[in-house]
Amino acid sequence: MSDPGTPSGTDEDVAPDTAEAAVGGAGRSLVPGPLVAIGALVLVLVAMLALREVASLVVPVLFGLFLALVAWPMVGALKRRGFRHGLALTAALLVVLAVVFVVAGLIALSVGELVIQVPKYQDRLSGLIASVQELLARFGVAADPGAITSIIKPEAVAGFIRPVASAVSGAGVGIFVMTLTMIYALAGASSLQARAQAAYGERHALLAGVQQFGVDLRRYLLVRALLGVFAAVLVFLLLLVVGVPLPGLWAFLVFAASFIPNVGTIIALVPPMILALLDGGLVAAGAVVVGYTLINFAQDHFLQPVVMGSELNLSPLVVFIAVIVWAWILGAAGALLAVPLTVGVVAIMEAFPESRGAASLLRNKTPAKPGAAG
Repeated sequence: MSDPGTPSGTDEDVAPDTAEAAVGGAGRSLVPGPLVAIGALVLVLVAMLALREVASLVVPVLFGLFLALVAWPMVGALKRRGFRHGLALTAALLVVLAVVFVVAGLIALSVGELVIQVPKYQDRLSGLIASVQELLARFGVAADPGAITSIIKPEAVAGFIRPVASAVSGAGVGIFVMTLTMIYALAGASSLQARAQAAYGERHALLAGVQQFGVDLRRYLLVRALLGVFAAVLVFLLLLVVGVPLPGLWAFLVFAASFIPNVGTIIALVPPMILALLDGGLVAAGAVVVGYTLINFAQDHFLQPVVMGSELNLSPLVVFIAVIVWAWILGAAGALLAVPLTVGVVAIMEAFPESRGAASLLRNKTPAKPGAAG
C-alpha cells in the first residue's frame, strides 16, 4: 500500500495518459468534421450534375408531385362534406387537369398566332434598323449597317419564337408524365401516409418536415397567385389600351413570371416591349415600360404588404441564389420550381436536429418551433 501522506504514483502515471487520450480524442473529434463537410459537398455536386442530365424527365415529375400536394387538401375537404374517397379523388383530379389543359391550350394558341405574325415583325424590325441609321446620320454619326444587324438581327425574332413554339408543341409528353405522376401520387397518398405513420410513428421528424413542406408550398402558391393575378389583369388592360398584339399571352407570362422572384418582372417585360416597339414605335414601347413599372410598384408597395403575412420565411439572398442554381440544374422550369424546391429542402432540414442550425441560416427569422408541422 502506498503512504497516504505521499502523492500516489497512480495519479502521476494515469494523468499523462489521460491528458494524451483527451488530446487524441479532441483531435479525432475535429478530423471528421471537415471530411464529412467535404464529402457532403461532393455528393451534393454529383446529385446536381445528375439532375441536370435527366432534367427533361425530372421536371414533369416534380410538377406532378407539387400539383398533388396542392390538390390533396381538396380531397380532404370533399370527404369532410360527405363525398366518398374515390369520388373526392376524381373530382380533385378533374379540377386540376381542367386548369392545366385550359392554360396549355391558351398558350399553344397564342404562340401559334405569334409564329404566324413573325414575318411581319421581321420586316418591321428591318425598317426600324433603317430608321435608327437615318437618325444617327442626322447627328453626324456614321453607323455601319453590318454592325447594327450583328447586334439586332431581323432573323433573331424568328430564331427566338420558333424554339418556343417547338417547345410548346412538344410539351404534350411532359404534360402526360405530369398527369400520371399526379394521379398516382394522389391515389397512393392515403395508404402511403398510413404506412409511414405505422412504420415511423405519427410524430416522426421526416413526416413533420414533409407535412410542413406541403403547408409552405400551398402558402407560397396562394401568395404568388394573388400577386400574379393582380399584375396580369392590369397588364392585360394596359396592353389592350396600347394596342400590343396578343395581350392575353403576355398577361399570362406576367402571371407565370410572378412565381420567379427578383427577375420575373424583367423576363415578362421584354417580349411585349419589343412587340410594342415594332408595332407602335417608341411611344408605345415607352408606355409599356412605364405601365409595367407602375404595376410592379403597386404590387410591391400596396398588395404585397397585405399578403406578406402568408409569404415564406426565406432570406432574399437565398431566394436569389436558389433561382440561379435551380435554373442551371433544371433549365427554365427550374426558375419556376426554385422556391418550392428550396422550401422543401429547408422544411426537411428543420425536421432534424443535425441540420436545423443550417436551415435557420436560410431563414429571414428563426421559426418559433423549427420542424413542427404547420
